[in-house]
Amino acid sequence: MNTPPRHRSRSRGSLIATLTLAAVALSTAAGTPLAASAAGGPWLICPPAVTKIGATVNFETADNENGSGFDGTIIAGALPDGLKIGASPRGGAPVITGTPTKVGSFPFTMEARNNVGSFSSKACTMDIVPAASIVERISGEDRYDTASQIAGYKKTPLVYIASGENYPDALSAAATAAERQAPLLLTTKKELPYYVRTQLSAYLKPENIVVVGGEAAVSADVIADLSGLSNHPTVTRIAGADRFEVSRNLITHPTIGAPSSSSVFVATGLKFPDALSASPAAAKTQAPVLLVNGASTGLTPQEKALLTARGVSSSTVIGGEDTVSSGIAADLSVLGAKVTRLDGDDRFLTAAKVVSATFTAPVDTVYLATGSDFPDALAGGVLAGRNNSPVLLVRKECLPAEVAAQVRALAPKHLVLLGGPAVLDATLGTMPLCN
Repeated sequence: MNTPPRHRSRSRGSLIATLTLAAVALSTAAGTPLAASAAGGPWLICPPAVTKIGATVNFETADNENGSGFDGTIIAGALPDGLKIGASPRGGAPVITGTPTKVGSFPFTMEARNNVGSFSSKACTMDIVPAASIVERISGEDRYDTASQIAGYKKTPLVYIASGENYPDALSAAATAAERQAPLLLTTKKELPYYVRTQLSAYLKPENIVVVGGEAAVSADVIADLSGLSNHPTVTRIAGADRFEVSRNLITHPTIGAPSSSSVFVATGLKFPDALSASPAAAKTQAPVLLVNGASTGLTPQEKALLTARGVSSSTVIGGEDTVSSGIAADLSVLGAKVTRLDGDDRFLTAAKVVSATFTAPVDTVYLATGSDFPDALAGGVLAGRNNSPVLLVRKECLPAEVAAQVRALAPKHLVLLGGPAVLDATLGTMPLCN
């Protein structure tokens, strides 16, 4: 598939989309096109991913790069109630206009053909939220695209990359990236996804790329692809015999590891949920996240040496004793560290405890991510850390009462959903409680 650079169509989308919204920013997912056909068909652009009841929508559906006219755009599926598609007053691509009248997620497909016969199609979803909602969304076509959009579009000197197919190395990378104010991108083992390559070469243009994980997680072919980017970045791999050594090696690296600190977060590397909310906390407190074998009866000699060398005097253990053993906590205390354990009845409440212990009201933004999987929360946690904001874990359709209470206590101006409507409903902006 001959996919065009996204920066061109995103720029175009920002010119042709007009939304009258009250105190709500558009999702960075808005304006993402699907590839035109190889013959050069029109580039279809989804409307903004989130808008409100009563907001005026006037959105041109396509950007015809060939300069050819349109034979028409067809909508398959239902547009949100109150919206319709009609001819452009300027004679260009058809426009979606109207005022949404019903809350919900509305999937539909746009299909277009220009007058030279080239065809394109694009699957879209619009989330319509209540007028009083403060919800926004960052999402992409898959976890790699979502992480790319979360990474943003500004040049940065440093980028971290980890596997999107498994979580351990990405858990280590997220906390360090957040501390270093650098984005985290995800890759498959065998090849660099198109979205990631585009983000790196067209927007981020880093001088240094840190690949976290050995060849079992990220192949030499991906390293070669990264080294061959047009801006010729320096690529450094941080690897180890296992996930725990990777964590230690990343923390202790003198230039791309964790900055010096007398504090540390300790989380299990055997599961992902407890460490997900730690990246923003790590960035705020400048304390690294050390992954350990939580089932072990104590710290390893290598872990003790790392903590001693850093002069750690305060440690925060994330999760209960069934996640990080009492023996590990005891060893931390023997090393002279004040030990605080943050534990809830489940992953959602544990994340809320981490946020409560680290962030105080008011905060501008609270990020919400699914607690059922790791990619969106990892990449989003880095963004949250860079913006001095927390990440809370939620269910697809509701918030546990304690999580909702934590959101209210932080009094955010914005809630940002990390991931598409398949993982998080737009109505989370109204904070519906789980039964």
